[in-house]
Amino acid sequence: MAKQRYFLELSYDGTNYHGWQRQPNVVSVQEVIEQALKKVLKQPIALIGCGRTDAGVHARAYIAHIDVIDPLAADFRAKLNFTLPEAISIQRIWPVVRGLHAQFSALERTYRYNVHTSKNPFQARFSTYLPVPLTELDWDAMQRDAQLLLEHTEYRGCCKVPDRHDSTICRVTAAKFIRTADDAFYFSITANRFLRGMVRLLTAQLLDIGQGREALEDFAQRLERAERPKRFVYAAAQGLSLDRVRYPEL
Repeated sequence: MAKQRYFLELSYDGTNYHGWQRQPNVVSVQEVIEQALKKVLKQPIALIGCGRTDAGVHARAYIAHIDVIDPLAADFRAKLNFTLPEAISIQRIWPVVRGLHAQFSALERTYRYNVHTSKNPFQARFSTYLPVPLTELDWDAMQRDAQLLLEHTEYRGCCKVPDRHDSTICRVTAAKFIRTADDAFYFSITANRFLRGMVRLLTAQLLDIGQGREALEDFAQRLERAERPKRFVYAAAQGLSLDRVRYPEL
């Protein structure tokens, strides 16, 4: 009997999870949702996600899919949310054509990295504290260098484990810094795909440029040559969230 595929849009606070993907001996977001699905549907259900997120990284609009034989009940989302911990929420569920795949059908993904420059315990869980006044950052340099990302497709030098990828080619279609307050801003980046650690590594480099720790010429040359930076440092996980995933039929 043919199964019906459903897409799930969900949000999660990744603070206490070891990323999205199920792994032995640690708690992942995927595992927790699959356990909840099993309780609600009374059978094991495989949940396929749109991609990985690292430990401590969040998601505002993560997309996953499930395949079921019987149509989901009208109160299914409410029951699933009741079963899930507070840190995970299913925003909506809808049927899609069988060929649409949460991971492989995605056209582009957008990540957002939040930064605050005044120490604030109410922001610390979902934003990274940068103890430098926003007025002292070279905002124009960060914006200019972010635009360089649109000119390149080879990102081997911006990947934690490039040899684990079949390809290190990524097409970045948007990258910019946006101020939200006198002491807060975020970096938004959109691409067809991202490599392991790519967004956090690029964010750390751009913030270094804004603080005068690195020159534009050095950053541009590394991008051109697909070289790894000498200072291989990642921006902290808590500032990063998957913001949006776009599909051809959604």
